[in-house]
Formats: sequence, C-alpha cells, structure tokens
Amino acid sequence: MTRRGAIIAGGASLLAGAAAAGLDPPPGAANDAFPAFSDAEMAGRLARVREEMGRRGLEAVLVYGHTGIGNSPGQVNLQYLARYAAVVETYLLVPADGPLTMFLAVPYHIPNAREISYVDDIRWGDALGGAIGEIKAKGYKKVGLVGPGAVAHSGPTLFAEARDRLGAGLEDVRLENATPWFDDLRLIKSDEELAVMRSAGALTDRAHEEVFAKTRAGATPRSIRRAMDVLAAQNGATYPFGHIGAISMRSPQGFYPDFYPTDAPIAPGSLMMTELCLGYGNYWAKLWGSYFVGEPTPEYRRLFETAARVHDDLVAGLKPGMTGREVNAFLAPISAAGFEQPANVLVGGWSAMNHAPQMGAMATSLSEPFTRPFLDVALRPRQTLTVQAWVSVPGQPKGLWVGSSGVITESGYESFNRYRVSQLRVVQP
Repeated sequence: MTRRGAIIAGGASLLAGAAAAGLDPPPGAANDAFPAFSDAEMAGRLARVREEMGRRGLEAVLVYGHTGIGNSPGQVNLQYLARYAAVVETYLLVPADGPLTMFLAVPYHIPNAREISYVDDIRWGDALGGAIGEIKAKGYKKVGLVGPGAVAHSGPTLFAEARDRLGAGLEDVRLENATPWFDDLRLIKSDEELAVMRSAGALTDRAHEEVFAKTRAGATPRSIRRAMDVLAAQNGATYPFGHIGAISMRSPQGFYPDFYPTDAPIAPGSLMMTELCLGYGNYWAKLWGSYFVGEPTPEYRRLFETAARVHDDLVAGLKPGMTGREVNAFLAPISAAGFEQPANVLVGGWSAMNHAPQMGAMATSLSEPFTRPFLDVALRPRQTLTVQAWVSVPGQPKGLWVGSSGVITESGYESFNRYRVSQLRVVQP
C-alpha cells in the first residue's frame, strides 16, 4: 500500500481495481439524461412532498425548472418528482391529491416525455399560462412555489417576469415560497439514489484516470477535457462542468482551474488542478484533483501533503451526529502548517450541485458565512457529501486542493471514489 504523499509516476493507475461494470448507468436506464428510478421510488417521493404540503396547508405546489449547465438537464426539483425535464422551461403542478400535470412549451417533446416521465398528464403550449389556467380551474387558494433547486437554501422560485405574471393571473391565490423545504426533502438519499451515486463515483474515478493519462508537457487542457467528454458519452453520463487547468509553480497566477479549459500548452513545472463531476441526470460524484508535471517544489509538496492529510482525516473521521463545530476541528493541520483555507468548505452537501450542509471553514475563508447556520446541525445517515481540503499560502497566489465524494452511513462515512486522490502524482515532462 502506497503511503500518502508518495510519488506515483505517470501511467500508474490509482483506481484500486474499480470494476468496469461499475461504470454502466443504473440497470434499466432508458435514456442518457434521467436515471430510470422505479415507480415505487417516485411514489415515495411524492408521498413525502404531499405530507409536508399537508403540514403547511398547501392545496398544490407549482414546481418550475429551466435549462441546466454543461450537458446537465438541470431542473433538479422538477426532475425529482417527474423523472423528466424539458430542454427548455417546464412547469409541474402537484395537487395535494390527484394526478400531477406537467406543462411543456414544445409539442414535439411530448412523445419522448411520456416514454420517460412518471407523469401521465403532459400538456404543451404556453406552459406558464397553462399552469395558471389549471390552478384557476381547480380553485386552489394556497399554492407553494418551488424553484429549480440548483443550490439548496438559496430560495429562488421564478424569474421576476414569470412571478409577476403568476401573481397577476392568480390575484385571489396566496402564493408562498416552498423551495427551501422542498430542497431539504431531497437531502436524505434512498437506496436507488445511492446506487446511482456509487455508479457516478466509479465513472468519476475513470474520468480522472483518463485525464491524468492524457496529461503531458505540450498537451492542452482543452484536449484533455475532450478525452473526458468521450468517456462520459461512451457511458451515457452527464456532467455540469469539467475544470482542468495548468498553473506554473514558478510564477503562479492563482490556485483555481479554468472553468473553460483553453489551448494554452502545458509547460514543465506545472501544477494541474481539476474539478471533475460526472454521473447520471443530476446525480454526480466529484473529484478535486491536484498533480504535477515535473517534480513539485518543496512548498507545493507541503501544500499537497497538508491537503491530503486533511482529506484523509475527514474520510476516516466523519460520522453521523457530528456537527459543524466538530467538523471545524479538521482544519487544524492547515493552520499548523502555516497555510489558510481560501474558500469553499471541508464538508458540503452534494449530488445535484451544492446543497446543505456546509461545514468546516476558517474565519478567513470566503465561505465562512455559509457555515454559520450549520454549526450546531448534525450530519445524518444517507446525506451525500463532498469532502475537500483547499489550502493556500497566505498573501500569495499559491494553493491547491484534494477532494472526493461519498455518503454518511449509520456508523461513519463511505467514499464513492476508489481513486486515491490523496496520493501525490507526477507526470515526467
């Protein structure tokens, strides 16, 4: 077993025997956008939403979705109940009792939607106008609005123009923001959801190995990202982004990889930073990688060893019941090494983009305000997370990160990733 911080030469696999079969989409997946969750799974989600609606006295909720990023379908909250989302905006009306109704803008999408979706009543036309008309026809007087759900607790529902139109068309209806509590219902994952996340973890492992194998002096981050694109397409996967960037260790300009990889050739003496998240229809695993083209400088080696230690301590030490205050204790090696945490959190909720909880930030971190609401909140089994150590040199544009994804279990933490991201890796120039 290789010790943490040991150099792994280019080409040596860090997948620890991840089975190729684990890369396939979940059994029965009928398309390349949405996992084919069972009708029983979908019915359970709907029942939980309706239970909360009953507690809040809501006669219906209107769920809105719009286009995602990358080749992600987006529309997280709508997909959660519909098992489908249109490529443009979609509206889903969820009554307290009776069938769901989904409104699309394009008639040609309906046959495909009916093949995939859990919803039987699918209509097209003026999607928002159709939703307004149905609410009026049913005589609902109290309706919750649920937004796309890209980032939990951010609270948005509709664009201003759509919200104004809804209010004008439903003057006698009380409308209230239901996004925060709806987001929270998604945080505890079912067995079917965890199966998808585990498959996503295996795929993300393979993607990072592919990215590493394509890295060499003279190659470009853009060409390397295309190799990741091919792997994703071959496995029916989606992803919202794939950060890949080369940073000069001699004259660094920062410590964050490019969101849009470029054609700038990779030079010897580069730190490579990646943030890869691949999976299936809004269920993604994630790896935050840092490796080197040529031997790391002593300072960058120390940065890496510190980040790797914090990451591995988290993987070994997280457990249910742990609060944000307790997670803060894992920051100690960063301060002890004389480094700081520039942003992000040690532990963040993750499956379909960032969500609760957000835990572990130094007082100087840009993300510290996001962790305050979770200082006394406890981690719960079946919460899916990223664990990430991002460290930097105070006052200098030098830093890197190490991170992966997993789930809180009844007794500890299970990583979705077998790729040993905390092993120091060097591509010989």
